Amino acid sequence: MDDRSLTSLEFDRLRQVLAQYADSGQAREILTHLKPLGSLGEVQSELNRVEEIRGFLQRGGSYPGGGVTDVQPLLKKASVSGSLLEADELLAVLKNLRVFAFVRKMLDRERTRIPLVYQLLIGLRPLPELETAIERVVSPEGAVKDSASPELNRLRKAIAEATDALRARLSAIAAKLSKQGVLREESATLRDGRFVLPVRSDAMGKIKGIVHDRSATGGTLFVEPTSLVEAGNELRMLELAEQVEVRRILRELTALARSHIEQIWANLRAMIALDCLWAKARFAEKLDAVKPVIVEDGAINILSGRHPLLALTEGREVVPLTLELGADYHTLVISGPNAGGKSVALKCVGLLCLMAASGLPVPALPGTELPQFEAIMADIGDQQSIQDDLSTFTAHAARLKEILEKANPHTLVLIDEIGAGTDPQEGASLSIAALEQLTARRCPTIVTTHHSALKAFAHSTTGCANGSMEFDRDTFRPTYRFKPHIPGSSYALDIARRAGLADVIVARARELLGGERTALEDMVASLSEKISRYDALLIDERKQKELLAAQEESYRQKLERLQMREREIKQRSAQELEELLKAARKTIEATVKELREKNADKLTIKKAHSELERLRSEAKLGLGLPVVDVPQPPNRTPVIEVDKPKDPVVGVWVKIDDSAVGQVTALSARGERLCVAVGGVQLWVTRPRVKVVEPPTDAPPVSRYHTLPEVPFELDVRGLDGPEALQRVDKYLYDGYMSGRSKLGIIHGKGMGILSRNIQKFLKNHSLVKSYRFGEYGEGDYGVTIVELKT
Repeated sequence: MDDRSLTSLEFDRLRQVLAQYADSGQAREILTHLKPLGSLGEVQSELNRVEEIRGFLQRGGSYPGGGVTDVQPLLKKASVSGSLLEADELLAVLKNLRVFAFVRKMLDRERTRIPLVYQLLIGLRPLPELETAIERVVSPEGAVKDSASPELNRLRKAIAEATDALRARLSAIAAKLSKQGVLREESATLRDGRFVLPVRSDAMGKIKGIVHDRSATGGTLFVEPTSLVEAGNELRMLELAEQVEVRRILRELTALARSHIEQIWANLRAMIALDCLWAKARFAEKLDAVKPVIVEDGAINILSGRHPLLALTEGREVVPLTLELGADYHTLVISGPNAGGKSVALKCVGLLCLMAASGLPVPALPGTELPQFEAIMADIGDQQSIQDDLSTFTAHAARLKEILEKANPHTLVLIDEIGAGTDPQEGASLSIAALEQLTARRCPTIVTTHHSALKAFAHSTTGCANGSMEFDRDTFRPTYRFKPHIPGSSYALDIARRAGLADVIVARARELLGGERTALEDMVASLSEKISRYDALLIDERKQKELLAAQEESYRQKLERLQMREREIKQRSAQELEELLKAARKTIEATVKELREKNADKLTIKKAHSELERLRSEAKLGLGLPVVDVPQPPNRTPVIEVDKPKDPVVGVWVKIDDSAVGQVTALSARGERLCVAVGGVQLWVTRPRVKVVEPPTDAPPVSRYHTLPEVPFELDVRGLDGPEALQRVDKYLYDGYMSGRSKLGIIHGKGMGILSRNIQKFLKNHSLVKSYRFGEYGEGDYGVTIVELKT
């Protein structure tokens, strides 16, 4: 792929956009210079790896490699024998080592779901020995710890003691000299690592010492008193010994890193490869792209393809392009009005082919087929060069010469406005001669033109076909829809009149054009309109089947995702149901045991067992917390009253805040909150607000509720739509509040951030939420929101 073609097709712009989705500077640099891969196998493997990452993203996964920094200069420095990395440089290496270990765990966990990515990064290995060694020596702030060695610890303690003693002596001297007016100020300072006093220049004779510096004005001298020189020397010797010990420790640690240098390089390369894959996957998600079918020798068959750069423009509606080349014909001549989309269609075909060859999914419908071309040769735009003394036509002719010399059946040729820039008849003749050569070689070729002679050539030549960009003559605006097999008119005179050119000028132009030419243009326009109307009523059967098949495949994939989500929901529901039934069984069995211990009759025990079956039926209808009235047999014997419990339990009657009276129907998991039924309303109150009272004379039979289920620390809402996710979050907050939890986690994934923003907006105004934040490193980062509940 020559750089001229890549630039003409704006592939450099697409690469720059793609690079923005990468996390590291190294990956951005690679993606900025991305080029098509060499073989069909490489392209298919890369596309499959990108699809694996997309599946991981759609399951709510987030990029695990965040935090990798560019330590390549440090590795080059450390690779030199005897070299030394500073503490902050070793800290940068340590941060990368931690990311390596985290990514390795993710790959091992997901290996069955991303087997190709796992195999690509099989060489990524953690280095726990080096990681532990650096952690032992370097602090989180990037300094050498006192505990790095016993000798360093001893030296730093000695330095601290010597410094304190020296400061005390210096303070005493300063206080004495300050009273004599010798000092500018009483405080001591440092100069060249020595403690000094700021002495007035005119009072230098009143103090004996060594001058280490003076002020800019010369009015102050910084003097180290003679009596403190020996103590200063001892402190300086300790500091120098400390520096020697620190250098020794860092040199040993650098040597250890050097022994692992090759593996660190391999890990960095693996992380850059993973970053590039992740960027491609996120880019494909943004474009709603699909994996194309790559064929080594075959036809271009684009189904509703969109120009990727236009598709990324916010608020712009892109008219899709459905185009085929290579099955029934190898040369396609596209005609139509100026600004009608001919060049865009040309670039769209080229860009989609380049994207696929570079391992990128394409913005089109499933079923899109793209060949693996050896080269794409494009001539689009003005190639004139003042420096090389080339006119526009000369530059195009030189490019056409190059294309004709190199093009073969595995080369895609794209030429915009072929034969333009010179005499129309000569330009058309030259273009036809070139297209005859390319068609005879079976080179896949697409050209755009306004020349009527080329339209006639495409119509009458085997292996060639016409195509056009549709134009609405009622509104005099292009529709940007591609129409196969139909030549298009330029509509130059109609557009000129619409632009405000005088009618007399347009009429004279029609006369000069000639009746036959005008009639031919009108006939082409009329034919195009009729075919367009017929196309609106009757779509080509084969095209319709292909589009429907592509849509069916798209819906099938969506259905599979929905079914997978349904299975996960059912699995979670089954677990919750099992917990609910276990709790119900324990409640009933406890009741039966109690009845037996009290010599209850068989009828009562049988009814207690039947209660379990009723609970099972209710649980199958829904996973709420149904109220279960303990059945009482007819004409039951009087119940023996027991002493009133001191603390509220399920079934007793309580008074809330010395006012409302109700029955306790449930307790939170920790017993800190009570659910009290007051007049048919369930109220949750804290234990200090109630006191036990005698039941009213007309009190109904005691009701029992199930034990509240254990609320998990995290709720996973990945893959759910907005309303469903918020409904699940709301129930989760209330369940957590009732069970006594103070902190909860909501897993929403990163993705584009839409779900997390909606959830946090919902939490902001929720009555039970005290605060919320994104997860920290190790908690799930921006893919998790941690919620603190009110007490």
